[in-house]
Amino acid sequence: MFRFQGPADHGRIRETLAGAGYDDRGVSELLGTNLSAVAGKKLPPLLRRTAGGTPLETLVRLFILGVRVGAGEARAALGEPEWWAAGGLITVDGDEVQATLQLRCYQGLVVAFDFHRRGGAALAADYVMGISASSLTLAGLTIRRPSRSTLDLGTGNGFQAFLATQHSERVVATDRNPRAVEIAAFNARLNELASVDCREGDFFAPVAGEAFDLIVSNPPFIVSPDSGFYFLHGGMQGDDVCRTIAERAPAHLNAGGYCQFLANWAVGAGEDWRRRLARWFDGTGCDALVLRRGSTPPDEYASIWIEDDDFDASFDDWMRYYERLGIRAIDSGLVTMRRSDGAANWFAAEDSPETMTFPAGDDLVRRFHAEDYLAAHPADEALLATRFRLSPDARLDQQLVPAEGGWGLLDNQLRRTDGLHWSGYVDADGAELLARCDGTVTMAALLEELAATVGPDVEELRASWPGTVRRLVACGFLAPA
Repeated sequence: MFRFQGPADHGRIRETLAGAGYDDRGVSELLGTNLSAVAGKKLPPLLRRTAGGTPLETLVRLFILGVRVGAGEARAALGEPEWWAAGGLITVDGDEVQATLQLRCYQGLVVAFDFHRRGGAALAADYVMGISASSLTLAGLTIRRPSRSTLDLGTGNGFQAFLATQHSERVVATDRNPRAVEIAAFNARLNELASVDCREGDFFAPVAGEAFDLIVSNPPFIVSPDSGFYFLHGGMQGDDVCRTIAERAPAHLNAGGYCQFLANWAVGAGEDWRRRLARWFDGTGCDALVLRRGSTPPDEYASIWIEDDDFDASFDDWMRYYERLGIRAIDSGLVTMRRSDGAANWFAAEDSPETMTFPAGDDLVRRFHAEDYLAAHPADEALLATRFRLSPDARLDQQLVPAEGGWGLLDNQLRRTDGLHWSGYVDADGAELLARCDGTVTMAALLEELAATVGPDVEELRASWPGTVRRLVACGFLAPA
């Protein structure tokens, strides 16, 4: 695909782009929108904003909007279109030039990937996906502690691997799509990321015998009867692709290492999704946290993910497939595993908060430490004997209503403002107790003060509060001092 000869050629590409101001800021200012929102914009307004003929406008038309430009404009922007065509990044057709791939800027990176259905054309089986919403979600939730070795499983264009170089001594990027491996390797060279090793192969075959401090994956998780696209379909039944990652990843994790992957999983009629997923991690030697982002009915799910041109026929096939497997919903979310040998492993699963602040990887590490603490303190007495500190990012939002010539309290919402934005109702007495959690007094003593102030029997509070404390610890509102 690419026929560039070496570092000098890749440097020439970078210099041409940089010289035109083709970077995050320049492109966003030209288009008047964040790059991640371009896909949702109509083409005519964007063409109007890039009609001036400057090198930057021409490059944006070529490598982002995916339209043909005149040979003269291309020469002014690229220098020698023939050289770019010989390298494989553009095609020249008479007096018109067209890009073969997108070149997308992201935080100093330039990442090549395929245009999505440009001009209504069908997707190729080896289509390489761009920096999608799921890509950014995984990137925002990835644990960014120093890593001796990181694996990006199912790398696609290499995006997750490139971000991992910022905190990893070496990175291995694998994919079963040969074209994806070639594009990822090109991107690594284009961005001068020599620590990224791109390898072809399915699942963990390319890294047999190797172990990592971090594994990240945005796999082909779509639950469907199709197997036509590498980036969507893993060629396995139901949710077996994600289950297989959960089962095989521990053999490639160093002690204390994390594996994080986006997942879709099937849920049958009357089935508890938490119990279903808990079985994925039995005997793996890993603690596991699953944050569910949503649950979708099969017909709606199929409507989102069918890429075939004959939608009606494919839709019927997908519905029959779901009926045969007894699937009543498809859930989605993030799985985070940590290799933790020598101790009883824990499993936690819940719906994720509606909002998050990225990066949130440190908050996930905090959650693992909180779950470790809770697992080590199963007795209520030990929990209440702990001195807790209220998180500095905790906020209490009060909603008041008119009441007898004044204001009455309608709602007290406790929420966090950093990382995962957990929230929930707390009554006035509970809010007052939490305000006193400064790390100097045990929870038992605080409950005694509360009982003396507002009247409930202290034993009643001792019986009712441990569950609340556990939840507050898990969500990061309270931390052992």
